[in-house]
Amino acid sequence: MMLLRFLKYNHNKEMKNKITASGWRLLLCFLLMEGLLSIQIKAEFKVAGVFGNNAILQQERQIPVWGSATPWAKVEVTFSNISIQTVADAGGKWITYLPAMKADGKSYQLNVRCNQDKITFNNIMLGEVWLASGQSNMEFKVASLLNKEEEAKDANYPDIRFRKVDYVTSVIPFRDIPQDNWVICSPQTVKDFSAVAYLYAKELNLKKGVPVGIISSSWGATSIEAWMSSEVLMTLPDFRQRIIKMDHNSEHWKAFVAKNIKAEHDRDSMAKAANVGLKSHVNGLNYDDSSWKRTLYPLDMGKIGLGGFWGIVWFRKSFEFPSELQKSHFFFCLNLKAKEVNLYLNGIEIGHTINPDKVMFYGIPAKLLKSGKNVLSIRMYVTWGTANIGTSENDSYLVSSDKKIKIPLNNEWRSSGIIEPPVPQWQNYYNQLSVQYNARIAPLIPYAIRGVIWYQGENNAGKANQYRILFPLMIQDWRLRWNEGYMPFLFVQLPNYMERKAEPSEESWAEMREAQTLALNCPNTGMACTIDIGEANNIHPRNKSDVGHRLYLAACNIAYHGNNVSSGPVYDSMKIEGNKIRLKFSSCGSGLESKDNKLLKGFAIAGSDQKFYWGSAFIEGNEVVVSSLKVKLPVAVRYGWANNPDCNLNNREGLPAPPFRTDTWKLNNL
Repeated sequence: MMLLRFLKYNHNKEMKNKITASGWRLLLCFLLMEGLLSIQIKAEFKVAGVFGNNAILQQERQIPVWGSATPWAKVEVTFSNISIQTVADAGGKWITYLPAMKADGKSYQLNVRCNQDKITFNNIMLGEVWLASGQSNMEFKVASLLNKEEEAKDANYPDIRFRKVDYVTSVIPFRDIPQDNWVICSPQTVKDFSAVAYLYAKELNLKKGVPVGIISSSWGATSIEAWMSSEVLMTLPDFRQRIIKMDHNSEHWKAFVAKNIKAEHDRDSMAKAANVGLKSHVNGLNYDDSSWKRTLYPLDMGKIGLGGFWGIVWFRKSFEFPSELQKSHFFFCLNLKAKEVNLYLNGIEIGHTINPDKVMFYGIPAKLLKSGKNVLSIRMYVTWGTANIGTSENDSYLVSSDKKIKIPLNNEWRSSGIIEPPVPQWQNYYNQLSVQYNARIAPLIPYAIRGVIWYQGENNAGKANQYRILFPLMIQDWRLRWNEGYMPFLFVQLPNYMERKAEPSEESWAEMREAQTLALNCPNTGMACTIDIGEANNIHPRNKSDVGHRLYLAACNIAYHGNNVSSGPVYDSMKIEGNKIRLKFSSCGSGLESKDNKLLKGFAIAGSDQKFYWGSAFIEGNEVVVSSLKVKLPVAVRYGWANNPDCNLNNREGLPAPPFRTDTWKLNNL
């Protein structure tokens, strides 16, 4: 308007000729201001970034649609034959609600209009929307499944759509995420989907016959407190002072994150360039490794004192090779797990593998094996301190091509983590308090969803007592934010993992599983027990099909009001009968059984001295009777109580009994 008045004032030629230089500068300023104002107005009209082409809208629920516009602007939302108007508030924020509608298999446009501006989203369907969140096992992609090619080949499900939230963090809650389209499931796109979420969505789509949308917001190695709002954490003594002391300046946070990301990049480049070991010939036959740490096979970072280590570790193994075998062709058979490994025999490189996590065979060039002493050297790039050579189930050995000759590589190995210069350790910026919630949960609210599937807990193992409080509180926090009452919340219990112990003992993952189980006291929660499908040496077990299926079974009851068997036998009560303890269970389905049709395993029994011994257990109807010759007056039983228990109690529906204990004795972390 100011520009129009200026032009009217200078309309006639005579006045126009009299415009001074300062007048032209003023005109230029008006033009610039009006242009910027126009841009600003257009930029302010926006629909929340979680909406996009191909989106799934939650059926049978009111559907919030929201965004921003100029203050007091009228906004009209049209979907199907429904049109609703609203007005932006003084801050330019607007929200309106489409009525609850039932999925009909049709595609629609979602149109949002403000004055002359219009935003259109195409191929929108009504269906079931679930938020998939947690750490790396929820993040684990279809591309990492053992049957990835088979799974991708059959993934032609256009009614399954994924919306992945960007990997960003924040010390203050974001209002929005960048606009993006939802990805339609196809053989070309499915490999980047969360495996658990995809397999869950596939079963839901096929068996319920409705489109399924997954909003995927997971990040590996994150603790639960990173996913909780600061307001809730402030109510807890363990976190209140930490929240108060945090720097909540966004610019400072961005600089901190940039510094951490640079350190991550530097770490990889430093690790690749590290060559002190090679220059010092630590891979050579005659290198003096007498000062190195000596450890019996199998080896992992914990056993050699490098738990949580990031960097380069060197290993050496000496072995004797008989001269009469030199004409045979040999391979090294090694079970290796690391980010990267280089193998050397007597100083010569014979193999280089990135991310090995299984038994590998490395061929040995002719005449490289010497009569008498030989040395195998392994240079390992280790992250998270999770690398290993061999397992208790897998031997390592030198084997002839015809497999008739094996020379074991067990007994003593030597290792050193100080040969190469240190590299930056874990950059934990994405695991700070509330930073995941702020950037990757808050801006999704209040998008209509049916519920949440959650797979997390590894990062909180060792703090089970704290998790007992945090997990139910997070569930409550999210439910309150979404304002959907007891919104279904389904979660995965930690699987079996790590080295199996010969005797009953106190272990952190057992305590963590109990903390997870206790969250079932929250209304409308369901748990997928995975105690039978983990891997001893892989924190990311590759069987995600059963995980997705068991979450689906829980959803049938919790979210869709079914009455199917969705859990294995759940401990209910106990009764002492002389030198035996009788256990009662719920969720027995069509009956109890041992998974492998063998004697029951995994039961430990104790007297009042609190010393547990493995017990003999047998099924009697829908009960289990446990005893031990070593415990004459038993008072307590535990089942599956270990990091990696050997247990086999199922119901006939094939679902495992979750680990439990009948006692309330004080634990290591409680």
